[in-house]
This record gives sequence, structure tokens and C-alpha cells, in this order.
Amino acid sequence: MSVYVVLLWVFVALLAVLFIGTPIAFGVGFLGVAGIVLVLGKPALLDQICTITYNQSTSPTTMMIPLFIIMAEFLANSNIAADMYEVISRRLRKLPCNLGIASVISSAIFSAVCGSAPATVATLGRVSIPAMLKKGYRPSVAAGTQAAGGNLGILIPPSINFIIYGLITETSVVKLFISGVIPGILIAAMMIAYLLIRNKLDKTMLVPPKEPAAEEAQPVRHSLGFDIITVLPIVALILVIFGTLYSGVCTATESAAIGAIGAGVIVLIQRRMTRNCMKATLLNSAKTSCMIFFLMFGGLVFAQFLTVQGLPQQLSNAIVTASPNKWVTFLIVMVIFLILGCFMEPLSIMYIVLPFVFPFMTQLGFDPIWLGVVITINCAIGMITPPVGMNLFVLKGSTGIPMGTVIKGVIPYIIIFTAAIILCCIFPGIATWLPTTLG
Repeated sequence: MSVYVVLLWVFVALLAVLFIGTPIAFGVGFLGVAGIVLVLGKPALLDQICTITYNQSTSPTTMMIPLFIIMAEFLANSNIAADMYEVISRRLRKLPCNLGIASVISSAIFSAVCGSAPATVATLGRVSIPAMLKKGYRPSVAAGTQAAGGNLGILIPPSINFIIYGLITETSVVKLFISGVIPGILIAAMMIAYLLIRNKLDKTMLVPPKEPAAEEAQPVRHSLGFDIITVLPIVALILVIFGTLYSGVCTATESAAIGAIGAGVIVLIQRRMTRNCMKATLLNSAKTSCMIFFLMFGGLVFAQFLTVQGLPQQLSNAIVTASPNKWVTFLIVMVIFLILGCFMEPLSIMYIVLPFVFPFMTQLGFDPIWLGVVITINCAIGMITPPVGMNLFVLKGSTGIPMGTVIKGVIPYIIIFTAAIILCCIFPGIATWLPTTLG
């Protein structure tokens, strides 16, 4: 049977599973089991899959995921992240559109201890959006800035997307973490530059209220010491995680454990460890971790079916032979990720698409680290692309801003993220220089 015929049947089956409302993890896993039993006729492979799944779920690399999630949940549920935004916005109050800039900077910092775009959007959106609206920001600008700023959570390390990419492609997670630093900072800088330029050119972007807010008419109550106590522990935690990770003192999993313990200690020292904080942290961490693990299990079964069927290898050979230009193939792959990003969340896309595209992309000569960064940026675009960009729904649910307003606000940032991909293609060192330098 032709590779394209098999690919068509797999694609139709995936669409059928998705459109009947089956959760991605269970749907993909079911297709994998059905393919192994009915198509390959090798039910004995299921025993092997059980072993692979167990080894994968208990591997040190996989254990990073719940540890980083716990770290992020501690800081989110204790309101430390919200206080950090208020401190940064207050210290930048002399700059034009300081609240928008503070939203981007806070998202970048929180991303370094979070790794999840929806978590960053939900945590900071609850405090940044009301503050910007009160200051006179256009609702679309406020919503778009926070929705896009939260996307830094899947790029700036530690990124759960990088961990999953590393697991699927057997690429070094540490090098992937390092590779995301410069692109993450670059995109944050481009977002800030956009806000400053638009504020200069568009006088309707920010229209301050005629009467100053009551709290703005009073002297600032918080001292420099309070601001330092609020922000310094988070910065210190980031430095400890990165320092132990990149110096080789600790493994990536050990650094994640240090981060989880460190976040708990910070919350405890600042007397924010309430019963509600602990309950929300444990429940949310368990829910998110289980969702990712089940997605991983389903993806492993599906990938095993594809591998035994030989589909990735056949597709790789067919595309490498037929493609006149590797950049044409690259563009097709990016369009596929972008289209799927409009309907699915990034981790699902990676588990479904990477087993197909990664072999022939590396065979065409693309660097696995560089490819991981570019695909992650593409997934970030999908997070803010209608109709079902996850960040859009998270922001709408946490702030109540109409979906149409949120979508209107993210369009300029979709262009910014697309420009970042183009820059990485023109200057691949943006993604590869730092991991190569640090070794």
C-alpha cells in the first residue's frame, strides 16, 4: 500500500476521532492500539508498549514536568506573581505605556519559573488587564498584550514544550532550554518595541481617564525594600535553577526539584502558605501533570504503531526524494503546524506530527535544536490564533473580555512571532549560538 494512502487513512481517522469530541490523549492512544491489533496484526506489541510507557513515565526527564508545574503553581496561587507585576509596573511608571511593558516583562520573568503559556496568561491576566483598562488602555491592546506575553511561557526555559520535544525526538532538553533564551528575549524586546512605537503613533491606544485614580493621587505606599522582597526571591530562584543546570552541578531533574522546593520555601517564608494555596497548588499540579502524562501515553502508542508500520521512514524518503528545495518542505511543515495550532494545543500537535516530520526534516539537514525552537515559536502562534487558540479562551475566562476584542488585539503579535521565525531562518545562530557556546 502506498505511503500516501496510509497517510490519508491515518489523517482521516485522526479527524474522525477529534470531531466526535474524544480527548486527544485517548483518541490517539485508541488509534495506536487499533492500528497495532487490526492493521499490523501484532497484539503482542502491546506488552512491549506497556514496558516503554512505564520506562518513559518514570524517566528522570519526564519527572521534570510535575516538578516545574509545582513550582509554577506555588508562585501563582500565593499571589507572588501578581505582586511582581504591580512592582514592575510601579517602577516603570515614568515610561510611556508602562503597564503594557510591565505585562511583557512580568510574563517573561514568570515564564522562567513556569513553563506554561496558559498558566502565565491566567495568573498575570487577572491583575494586568484590570490595571491597564483602569489606566485607559484600549481593551484589545490590553488583552492582546497579555495573551501574547503569556506565550513566552513555552519558549523561555524551563519550557514543558521543550521537554516534550526532547522526549519525542531524543534531543538534549538542557540544550533546548538554553536555545530558547535568546529567542525569548528577542520576542519580548520586539513586543516592547511595538508597544512604544504604537503608543507614539496611535493616540487612541492609551487614553488616560480625565480624573486621576484615587490611589495615584496619593504617595506610593510601597517602599523599595518591599519591592525588593517581592521580586528578588523570584529572580534568585531563576538564577539558582539556571546556575545549577547550566554549570553541570545538577541534572535537569535535580534543578527542577530545587525549583519546586525553593518556590515552596519562598511562599512559606513570606507567610503566604495558606490552606487554600496548598490545596490549589496540589490539585492543579496533579490535574496538569495527569493531562500531560496521558497525552504522552497515547502519543507513545500511536508513535509505536507508526514506527512499526514504517510510515515516518517511508514518508521521509518520499519527501526527501521529491522535494526540490528543503525550504519549501520547511514552509509546508510550518503551515501544517500553524493550521493545527488553530484547533489543537501544542503538546497534542507535537505528539501527532513530530513522529512524521522530524525524521525527514533532520535528513534534509535542519539542526534538531534549531528546529525545536522554530516549531515552539510556531506553536506559540497557534496559542493565540483563532478559532480555538488556548490563550484566547484562558484570557476570556479569567477577565471576561469578549473573544472578538481579544482576537483583534493579538493580530499584531501574531505578526511579531512570525517575524521571529523569519529571523531565526535568516540568522540560525539566534537559536543555536548559546547552546553551542555553552556546550
